[in-house]
Amino acid sequence: MKQVCIQDLKPGLVKGVTVALPQEFHPNQDHYFEWSAAPLTARFEQPNITGGVLRAWRHEPVFTQAEVHVDDEVFYFLSGTALMLFVDYKEGVPDADTAQIVRIPAGTQLVIEKGKGHYVAVAQDNETVQAVVVAPPMNAPRTELSEPVRGI
Repeated sequence: MKQVCIQDLKPGLVKGVTVALPQEFHPNQDHYFEWSAAPLTARFEQPNITGGVLRAWRHEPVFTQAEVHVDDEVFYFLSGTALMLFVDYKEGVPDADTAQIVRIPAGTQLVIEKGKGHYVAVAQDNETVQAVVVAPPMNAPRTELSEPVRGI
């Protein structure tokens, strides 16, 4: 089993992933609401866009699969602290030597570029991770990693 150190996510840490951390959002407040515009944009190849809510629970940060998409995905992490795998693909398979597991705080926005390997985040602790995911409707083909990757 390959072990990798879990790192705190920051801009530039993961190739193929654009990051906006919560402190980079500047809310506009009124007397009964607050609006925080997301600072990142994605350029989708496909014209139809959909979205959904991902909920993830505490789980040991051991990943055995990765997935890759033909278009970008945008994630807005709303609650909890997530641990998420990222990996590069070489010749159609995930390259375990490029595996990274990062810690993602609530309030973070990510744009995962098409072709960047990743897998569904797990919650670091007992608070459920919730994220809104926006992307074109597309397949999420999963590929087995050559060996499990454990975050330490």
